[in-house]
Amino acid sequence: MVSSGNLTPEQHRRLHEKFTRIRYKPVSVASILKTIWSLSDIGLDLAFYAYFSRDTEAAERVLDINRVIDENLAQFIMHTALAYGRTREGAEASLLAFYYGSAIDTIVDSVKDIVYTLLVGHAPSLSYDEIALLMDGEIVAKLVLEKPVKIIELTDAYPVDVLLSVHAGKSMLAPSPETILPAKSTIYVRGYRENVIRLLSDHGATLQEKRLSGELEQVLKSIVELKDYTRLMIDLAHYTLLEPEPGVVEEVEDLEVYIDWRQLDALNKLKEAAGKINPDTFIGLSILFKELEDIADASNTISHIPSLLEELPEEYSEVFAKIFETIGEKIKTITVSRETSLDRVTVWLRKYGGTVLAVKTGDAWIAYPLARNPVLKPGDKLVVAYPAEFTEEVGQLLKNHI
Repeated sequence: MVSSGNLTPEQHRRLHEKFTRIRYKPVSVASILKTIWSLSDIGLDLAFYAYFSRDTEAAERVLDINRVIDENLAQFIMHTALAYGRTREGAEASLLAFYYGSAIDTIVDSVKDIVYTLLVGHAPSLSYDEIALLMDGEIVAKLVLEKPVKIIELTDAYPVDVLLSVHAGKSMLAPSPETILPAKSTIYVRGYRENVIRLLSDHGATLQEKRLSGELEQVLKSIVELKDYTRLMIDLAHYTLLEPEPGVVEEVEDLEVYIDWRQLDALNKLKEAAGKINPDTFIGLSILFKELEDIADASNTISHIPSLLEELPEEYSEVFAKIFETIGEKIKTITVSRETSLDRVTVWLRKYGGTVLAVKTGDAWIAYPLARNPVLKPGDKLVVAYPAEFTEEVGQLLKNHI
């Protein structure tokens, strides 16, 4: 087989294969959907990191993520067919499965295209170190462990997620808390900057953040912003399958429109910088804009599935809800009625294990709001998540203080 550009024959095969033999497995639909959601989230951040760091090891693992998601989608469709058979309800349920599967497939393909652009040599002439300096939210970092580490002990000491571990050519995606990683393992972690930097520093590593040239800084700030919004879209869209609260669905659609507007603004900034940057950077950033927009559009499609659930049998609607029963979280939109700080709201919510996922102030959205701690004013909206068992307590808290 002839390779394309910088692709090896094996990479070419993995990027372009579509159908593999999938055998039915007696696993729960909740487990299948939870895996799809989790890996979609990890895949986007890992691909974004690989794209700018030119980390081909991470890029290869993104292909593994996409393969696992494809396999789980196939299992989901088979479970749907077996559960309902050749009936009208079965046809309706299969249609719903198709809508969800099609949207996830778009997300997977867009993430894969980001990796493809890297592997064929059209990634921007930039480094992740330059990008990380512009990130207000979570960042990804790579670390080689000098001694064995148990995941839960690492994450207890440093509030980070271990997205991937690689050792002796073998990798684990999202290793479980009880996993013990051997010395010389390479791990990819995600967390807020201060936590990641502390982890690296304590293990003798650093994050080499670099300042950007002026003409690209605004463009890349927009890229980072769009990536954060897009990841937020994936999470919010799946939360709507937990509890199709009309307010949340409306906010997801509004966020998708906002992303479109921000993307057009960013493209104009890129066009203005076109004569001052090298062609590979221009092409690479243009492609990334397009892939992020496609992921946001697909997430918006998922968020509208609850409206279709109303037309389906009640027992099938429960299939989607049950995935989140295992997580035990609820989501709610809140309109602020009095001026306060986000930091104060966060302290209140933390008592019950809750957090603020996003803030909408005026027409603008803030992803990773905890990193910015904005002053909340009457009319601003919060999207909050919290454990289901504290629904009454959180509801009373929000009523009394917000």
